Amino acid sequence: MDFKKLFEDTKTKANEMTTKAIDFSSQKLMESKLTLETKEDLEKFQSDSKNKEFTSKETGETKTFTRRSIVIIGEEKTDFFKNALYILPVIATKAFTQNVSVKLAKSDIKEFDYSQIEVTDFPSLVLFENEKVSKVITGEDAILKLVKSFDLDINKQIDNL
Repeated sequence: MDFKKLFEDTKTKANEMTTKAIDFSSQKLMESKLTLETKEDLEKFQSDSKNKEFTSKETGETKTFTRRSIVIIGEEKTDFFKNALYILPVIATKAFTQNVSVKLAKSDIKEFDYSQIEVTDFPSLVLFENEKVSKVITGEDAILKLVKSFDLDINKQIDNL
């Protein structure tokens, strides 16, 4: 029995199965509700970042709660969407602790001009605050800095980049 050949065959099959699983999962992620596909979806998500006002019944004092939304825009034919399988859950967890919404968006949304939200390159992370673009982070390395940091305060991390 040739164990070296058996080991190589097993290794090859494992690599093929891993690649198929990643491709399948990234395709499902692109088709899920976590990915914005239309101009209307992106504009609605941007409008979700509108500040909320609350008036206390006891004191009559009005407080404004700042709302933020993050959209990560990437080209779907690149490895970025495959990497989003582990990028998105980490960023979403950090954002959840700060009451921030996070979604992915495809770079080829029809009838949408990305220059109006200050995006020139892909992948990019766009932070909306009160329905306006607050900050744009361009490049996969910069986005990965948010993922690799142990700090859960994503607002502070984005402001420091």
